[in-house]
Amino acid sequence: MKVGRRVLALGTAGALGLSGVLASATPSGAQPLRNTAATRVTNAAVRLPSDAPALPRGAVKLGAVAPTSKLHLDVTLKVRDPATLTSFLAGLSNRQSPLFHQFLRAGQFGPRFGQTLATVAAVRTALREAGLVPGQITSNRLSIPVTASAAAVERAFGTSLVRYRLAGGRVAYTNTAAPKISGAVARYVSGVLGLNNFTREQSMLVRPSSRPAGVHRGTGGRPLAHPSASGPKPCAAASETAEEDGAYTADELANYYLMSPLYGLGDLGSGVRVALFELEPNSTSDISKYKSCYKVTTSITYKKTDGGAGTGKGSGEAALDIEDVLGLAPDVALDVYQAPNGGDADIYDNYNAIITADKDQVISTSWGTCELLTDSTLTSDEQTVFAQANSQGQTVFAAAGDTGSTGCLRSGKDEADVSAGDPAAQPYVDGVGGTTATSSEESVWNESSIQAGAGGGGVSSKWCMPSYQYQTAIPGLISGDSVKNSGCPTAEGKYVREEPDVSADADPETGYVIYYGGSWSVIGGTSAAAPLWAAVAALIDDSPFCADYASGDVGVYPEGLWGIAGEDHSYIYSGGADEPEVVFDVTSGNNDYTPSGYGGGLFPATTGYDMASGLGSPLVSGIGAGGAVSMFYPGLAAIMCSAYATKLLSTTVTGISPKSGKAAGGTTVTVTGTGFLPIAGADAAVIGATLVTANCASSTKCTFVTPKHAAGTVNIQISAEDFAPSPVTSKDKYKYTG
Repeated sequence: MKVGRRVLALGTAGALGLSGVLASATPSGAQPLRNTAATRVTNAAVRLPSDAPALPRGAVKLGAVAPTSKLHLDVTLKVRDPATLTSFLAGLSNRQSPLFHQFLRAGQFGPRFGQTLATVAAVRTALREAGLVPGQITSNRLSIPVTASAAAVERAFGTSLVRYRLAGGRVAYTNTAAPKISGAVARYVSGVLGLNNFTREQSMLVRPSSRPAGVHRGTGGRPLAHPSASGPKPCAAASETAEEDGAYTADELANYYLMSPLYGLGDLGSGVRVALFELEPNSTSDISKYKSCYKVTTSITYKKTDGGAGTGKGSGEAALDIEDVLGLAPDVALDVYQAPNGGDADIYDNYNAIITADKDQVISTSWGTCELLTDSTLTSDEQTVFAQANSQGQTVFAAAGDTGSTGCLRSGKDEADVSAGDPAAQPYVDGVGGTTATSSEESVWNESSIQAGAGGGGVSSKWCMPSYQYQTAIPGLISGDSVKNSGCPTAEGKYVREEPDVSADADPETGYVIYYGGSWSVIGGTSAAAPLWAAVAALIDDSPFCADYASGDVGVYPEGLWGIAGEDHSYIYSGGADEPEVVFDVTSGNNDYTPSGYGGGLFPATTGYDMASGLGSPLVSGIGAGGAVSMFYPGLAAIMCSAYATKLLSTTVTGISPKSGKAAGGTTVTVTGTGFLPIAGADAAVIGATLVTANCASSTKCTFVTPKHAAGTVNIQISAEDFAPSPVTSKDKYKYTG
């Protein structure tokens, strides 16, 4: 073993590299910056700056919306001071800032960053004067609901509503012009959601097109030989499906991504709540069958937004999300938020409900669409509530898509259009791409040959690169595939946002075994990868690392993840004799989905970051010499917790007893001091170039057995998690006698 091979000391003020102000609230120049100067302070109605709704390919005009049709709208508001909000968010992850770790609690965002109550009252008055009956403002002061007839909506907002038959037969409606609102309040209003329902989210679920036996990954590809005995085990029926169809049960996934060692520490996600964003129902009997198979008792609560998502078994998306999380983190509490998939207001309301409630430390969504087809008002309003989630310390994961770099392929756009996904490309969100994980390697998921799909990823058309992502030391982050835009900040090189952030197994040919529709089946897609990462975040929150470091619920907070990757890139992507740590670097494959008709070759996997696999797939626990699981070399859980530590920031040795022993070794030595990590295997005594496991019963006391050493006096230092060992002092002397 090498001593102190880690170069990052996250207890230092600048270790996270996050002191820059987040720039992601500004749209990239790919869409014009909103010109608020044109809004006059007058009672005369003015049009809000808004994209003209884009007609999907093949749309056929049918005529006007019936005047008596009831519509549900959201009049959304801007935050009061965007610069103050972005500065606050940056400070949360900057140890030099007094804001470090000062995450907001439920109910604090609105009074601190939302509009004043006087402004809210003025907007409500303007809506009443326009003939509408506004509902109560949401507690985050970002949305005023309105329900009205189509005729009343047309009069109030100065636009016509027209119906279209879309390709596939669905009838939808849209506004013909940007909405108008009183000039006296227009500068406070972000937009009006619900004026069209062209936007419907797609699930990122893919079923296998074939079931090749013998492709099963088993337990290869990672250092563990067997899943931990302490984790959930599947019943025979689930295991048989896995063997027959080349798929994976939850325990195998936990083993592969090194979650199992945390199970051995008693970490199964207890005390953590995970929210699932759903736009379809699921069968509770399916979920019960899965829970019975794994003998888990995960608490599940269903919450309905805008009337819920109806009844039935759904497409399998909701079942996949629920079963994925409870199979990997069975002691969490799941909150399943269900809304109708009826348009942008429903989408926004569901995210807003989850984030404003602020009961869930982790949020996962496997629903989305391509950025090019997403209305700018919706993406802007999503960004605001994701910023709220970030301010509250919530980790949000979003599936990146299943058609490679051509994200619009299944959304009604031209097949060859290259597009990132929404919300996966949103700032403050961890976009999750897809891999194929076999016994020999993990590569980018791309099954163009059988038209099964490929992991999404690419450059954003709406967002600048967040300052937290602009970590130029990360290999591959800035490459020939990166894109600049003059509308983006110079401090971030004028680059636009790149996604995904991370990845995990999404290949439906080697997919996830779930119980759906009354039987065991296999499902894949980035729909599966996103909730897998949600389970990882839940385990991190419940881990003894976060408990001992008093880190709070850091999950896989994007600022922390990117800061670690930027500052500790040589540790993560060193290669050579060192084992991989924190994330597994996916370096083979690409996400150029050729059935789309696009042949540009985007995007290849490379060393470090790439827009096919992100930073990599999770290594939740650390890996020591020879590929053995290690608590000393930190994996993703330990390093995320240490990044936000408020305790045990450094180690010191204040005493050694006894102070001498034989050169042959074998003496049990007690070390007293501070900053030790009371987790089995997490600490080591450093004697010259030799590391010896130290057993630390508390943060102030450890014992170890001396190794053989030449006669003479040595210093006994303690290192926790391969961080810099305790400083040499006169109190750590130990004498080897001849």
